[in-house]
Amino acid sequence: MISDLEIKISKTTNILIQTAAIVGAITVLAGGYTFYRNYVWKPKVEMLEVDFKNATAKFKFGKKTLELEGDAIFLLGGDWGIKFGSTSKNGSTIYDRIELVRKGMVYEYLKK
Repeated sequence: MISDLEIKISKTTNILIQTAAIVGAITVLAGGYTFYRNYVWKPKVEMLEVDFKNATAKFKFGKKTLELEGDAIFLLGGDWGIKFGSTSKNGSTIYDRIELVRKGMVYEYLKK
């Protein structure tokens, strides 16, 4: 009968099974965290000072006060970043807004 079947697992096999279970759990947690950071979470940015003429700005992200300059995209985490938006007039670049970007595309204007 099937109830009489006895399975013996060696100590090494038992350790391998436990290790595989732990690695699998860590992989699932990392995937869940990555999904949250890329599709659910949105950064909270507070603009403190903006100088559009010189393309400099100070902003608060979390507990840190950070600076943004020129054409740079300041990455905030996951797919999110912040940058100056610009308009070209007469061959020169004029910075006229601050943009919250996701995957390099404008998601929201923070300051105009």
